[in-house]
Amino acid sequence: MKIRYFIEYKRPDPNKWEMIPIGVWAHGVDDRSAFDVGYVSGFDAEEWDAQCVVNRIVEQGIRELPEDFLEQHREAISVYLGSRTKVLDTDKYGSVTELVENMLEQIRKGKIKNA
Repeated sequence: MKIRYFIEYKRPDPNKWEMIPIGVWAHGVDDRSAFDVGYVSGFDAEEWDAQCVVNRIVEQGIRELPEDFLEQHREAISVYLGSRTKVLDTDKYGSVTELVENMLEQIRKGKIKNA
């Protein structure tokens, strides 16, 4: 399955520009109804914000997300709070959920580096 995704980073110290990876958003290319988002433990506010996006999609009855959905949300974070990588493509995973779980595990293990 072709999937597009980005990694979300956060500035844990507002006095430093170092950013740590905290989450991932993934969207299917061939199946544009496939969407998942996840965060490592401890970032409840960021996860809540992402789930609000998901809830709005469900409430509006949207069945397929626009092709540029991730680009629209990539810029929705202030540089003073964090950042999101450019949107990347992969066909390595069978589902968006599999990608999100794998990326979160890589973040937990320190395989995805600080920005």
